[in-house]
Amino acid sequence: MSEQAVADMLTEQGVDVAASGSLSPLAFTTDARMLSRMVTPQTDVGRLAASLVQDAGRSAESVASTVRPGVGHVRYLSPPSCSRCAVLAGRTYRYSDGFKRHPGCDCTMIPATAEAAPDLVADPTDLIRQGKVTGLSKADQQALAEGADLGQVVNVRRYSSGLRESGRVLARAGKLTPEGIYRLASDRTEAVAMLRRFGYLT
Repeated sequence: MSEQAVADMLTEQGVDVAASGSLSPLAFTTDARMLSRMVTPQTDVGRLAASLVQDAGRSAESVASTVRPGVGHVRYLSPPSCSRCAVLAGRTYRYSDGFKRHPGCDCTMIPATAEAAPDLVADPTDLIRQGKVTGLSKADQQALAEGADLGQVVNVRRYSSGLRESGRVLARAGKLTPEGIYRLASDRTEAVAMLRRFGYLT
C-alpha cells in the first residue's frame, strides 16, 4: 500500500522515477515474539498497537522513496496547524532524514523531488489570515500584522515549543529498522543494499 501510495503521489506531481526494488511487506510487521518483549503490565496495548502501525507505515513509505533516485520528502501541513509547524511548512528533507514533531503533530511527509517540492508549500501568511494557525498570542498576532517575520516570532520561543526529534527505533529484536539503516549508511546506494540485506526490499 505504501509502495503504491508513493508512486501515486509522485505521479500527481508529474515525477516519473523508477524504483530500484520492491518492498517486502512482512519485513515491516511486528511478530508476536517481538510484541511480547514490548508489553509490560503497565503498557497501554491499544496505544502501542497504534504506534506500531504508524511506525510501519512511515518506514514503508520512506523505503519506497529511498529506492527512487532523487526522491526525498517535503513537510506537508494538515491545517489547522500550530505556529511551530506552520513556520516549517514545505521544508524539504533527504530520503533518510526525519523531522522534528511535537506530541499530537499531524504533519506528514510527502515524497517529492527538489523540483516538485515548491508546489507543495502552504503559505503560512495565508493560513494565519484564514485563522488556521494556532498557538499565536495576541502579541504575536500584532507583531505579524505589523510585518514581523513568522519564523522570528516563533523561533524566539523555540526552546519552550515542545518540538523534539521524532522518535526513531533503530533496531527491533536484533534487526535493524529502516531508520537504523539510514543512520549507518553512508549514501543512498549503501542504504538500498542494506535494506535489501535486511529483507525490506526484494
